[in-house]
Amino acid sequence: MPTREGLESAVVIVAGQTLAGAESLQLSTAAPEELAYHLGAVKRSLRSVLQLLAPPGGKCAR
Repeated sequence: MPTREGLESAVVIVAGQTLAGAESLQLSTAAPEELAYHLGAVKRSLRSVLQLLAPPGGKCAR
C-alpha cells in the first residue's frame, strides 16, 4: 500500500512535468487541440495537488 508521502511526491512530480510541458508550448503556433490538451492536463494536476492539501473530510474552513 503506498504511503501518503509517496502519493504526494508522485502527484507533485506529475504536476511539475505537466506544467513544464505546457510552458514549452509555442502559443503563437500551437493548434487549438494542443492548447486544450495541455490546459486540461494542468487543470487535472492542479486539482490533484489541491486535493492533497485539503483537510480530511473534504470540508474547507470558511
